Amino acid sequence: MKIRVIMTLCLTAVAANVQAHGVKVPSDSKSLQIFKDVLSMQIASMNEPGVNAYFEDIVGSADPNAPIACGIFKIEKGNPLVYTYGYDDSKVILDGHIYFSDGNQKVKGEVGDVLFFPKGSTITFSTDDSGLAYACGQRKLF
Repeated sequence: MKIRVIMTLCLTAVAANVQAHGVKVPSDSKSLQIFKDVLSMQIASMNEPGVNAYFEDIVGSADPNAPIACGIFKIEKGNPLVYTYGYDDSKVILDGHIYFSDGNQKVKGEVGDVLFFPKGSTITFSTDDSGLAYACGQRKLF
């Protein structure tokens, strides 16, 4: 079920020109793209000192007029991650739970929940265990 959700979201993100795991798809391609077993892929550290947060892009468009990039976000117990968005973003919780706070409210995102973060928002991410999310934002690949 989790892979099906990720694949559906990935396929909706495929635009005119796509890059996935460093592989560039020709801009005239109309072929379906599949990214197998993304939940077992290596997720890079976000390199925030004392924060156990990880992110890895899976797929993104190369359309400069309508960029979109999607990946996997993971956070583990430890210090919170504070992030200010320079783009609109959303997350779908795939496993565990993640607490999200915008300074006014704090919510617990659980499996199946979708969260939206508008451009300019500053969000604090934390967990008392671990959480995994599929992220999709209006940005270029990192």
